Amino acid sequence: MLLLATFLLLFLSSCSNAAISAPPVLIQSSYSNGKYEAHPHSGVELKSGGFFMVGDSMTTGDGDTFRQQFAVKTTSDGTEDWQIALGDIGYNYGKFGLELSDKTLLVFGSSSVADGSGSYSELRSIHRIDPEDGTVISHTVLPSNSGTGNDGFMGADLMTSDPDGLSVWATGYVDGEGQPEEEEAMFLIGGGSAFAMQLEFPSLSGEDKGGDAKVLWENVFSQDDDGFKMNQGMRIVETSEGDAILISTATPDEGLYQWSSLALTPKGEIKWRKIIPASDANAPASETNGTMSHPYALTRDGEGGAVIAGHAYPASESILVPFGLPVGRMVRIDAKGSVLWDVRFKPENSPDDHNVECYGVDSTLDGGYIATCGFGCMPETCKRFQPAENKIWQVLAHRVDKNGEQLWDELYTDTSKGNNAGEYIVSRREGGYAIYVDASWGDADTGGNFGLMVLDSDIE
Repeated sequence: MLLLATFLLLFLSSCSNAAISAPPVLIQSSYSNGKYEAHPHSGVELKSGGFFMVGDSMTTGDGDTFRQQFAVKTTSDGTEDWQIALGDIGYNYGKFGLELSDKTLLVFGSSSVADGSGSYSELRSIHRIDPEDGTVISHTVLPSNSGTGNDGFMGADLMTSDPDGLSVWATGYVDGEGQPEEEEAMFLIGGGSAFAMQLEFPSLSGEDKGGDAKVLWENVFSQDDDGFKMNQGMRIVETSEGDAILISTATPDEGLYQWSSLALTPKGEIKWRKIIPASDANAPASETNGTMSHPYALTRDGEGGAVIAGHAYPASESILVPFGLPVGRMVRIDAKGSVLWDVRFKPENSPDDHNVECYGVDSTLDGGYIATCGFGCMPETCKRFQPAENKIWQVLAHRVDKNGEQLWDELYTDTSKGNNAGEYIVSRREGGYAIYVDASWGDADTGGNFGLMVLDSDIE
C-alpha cells in the first residue's frame, strides 16, 4: 500500500509539472513614433484590459537629434489607442509607468530642463496623463538636491494603504555622472546616489486637480557601513506586509557592481539593508571574487519578500578580458532580506558567445515567477564567420516555480525578423503574460520599436 501511495504521489507530481510548458503567442504588435528608434522599459496591464508601455525615443528638431519620453496605450487586442512623446530639448527618459485608482496614467523618468544659460539639467519628472486621449494633466519636476542635476526616476509602485489610491512609492538616482549620447539611462548610472520617496497626487475632483505631486518624504542613501555605495535605485515594490523593498546597484571600493536590497517602512525608515554579492548570494559582502551583477527587475512574492532579476558576470577565465559573458539571474529574498534561493540560467545548448540580459520579472498566478530577457551576442563578442541569424538577439522567457526550479525556458522571436529583446513582463489578471519588447518588427525604418507580445496561459 505504501509503495502504491508513493507511486501515485510521484505520478501526480510528474503530471503537474508536465502541464507547465511554454505557451503560444496570442498577440504580437509594434508601435513606432515614425522617426527614430523607440525603446520600452516598462509596461502595465490596465484595469480596462488594455496595455500601457513607457520608454523613450529618438527624434529630430531644428536640425538636432534629441531623446523624448515615449508612451503608448492600447486596447486589449493590442490596437493602438494613442501615443505621446514628451520633451523638446536634450535627453528625456521614460523609465516606468503606473495606473492610479482613478485610471490616470503616470510616466516616471527624467526631463531635460533649461537652466537659463543655454544648457539644461536632467531632473526627476512625472507626467500624469488622461487615459482617454493622452493629454498631459500635470508635469511634476523635482529640483536637484545638490544643484548639479542628472537625476531620474527608475521605478514606482502603488501604496495600498492610501484609501484614495493616489499615493506611490518611487526610486531612482540623484547626482549621477553624465551619460554619453548613445547610452540609455535605463542602464547603469555611475557616481550617483539611490533614493526612495513617497508621493501623493491630487484628486481630479479637488481644487488642485492639475497640480503637481506632493513629496511626502525622501530618503537618499549614501555609503554603507561595509564600504558599498547604493548608486541607482532600479525598482521598488510594496510587500504583502505593507513595507517596501528596493533594489539598487551598489559599488564596493574596487568598483564591481553588486546588488543592494533595502526595506523601508511606510514612513521611510530603513528596516534592513543587505548586499547580495554576484559570486554567491549567501557569501559575505566583501567576497565579490572578481564577479559583477546588474539588478534590473523586482516583484513581490506574497510572503513579505521579493524576487529580483538581472544578470551576472562570472569571473573571467582569461587575463585578456575582465569578466565572462553575462547569464540570467533570479534571487528570492524573504521579509528580512535573507536569500532563499539564487539561480543562474541560459538557454540549453546556447552559443558560448551569447549574453543573457534580464530586465523584467513578475510573480505568476500559481505562486511561481517568470523573467524576460534579451539573448544574443554583442558585436565585440560575436564569433566571426558564423551565419547572420546566429548574431540576432531574441526574446527569452524563463519560468520557475516558487523554489526557483525551472519549469520552462523559451526563445520566442524569429531570428529572420531582426533583433528583439524582452524588456518587461507582467502576469495578466486572467492568465497568461504580456512581454514588452525592444522590437525590430513593425516599422523597419526606425531601427527599433515598442513591441507587445501577449502569451497564452501556461496554467491549466
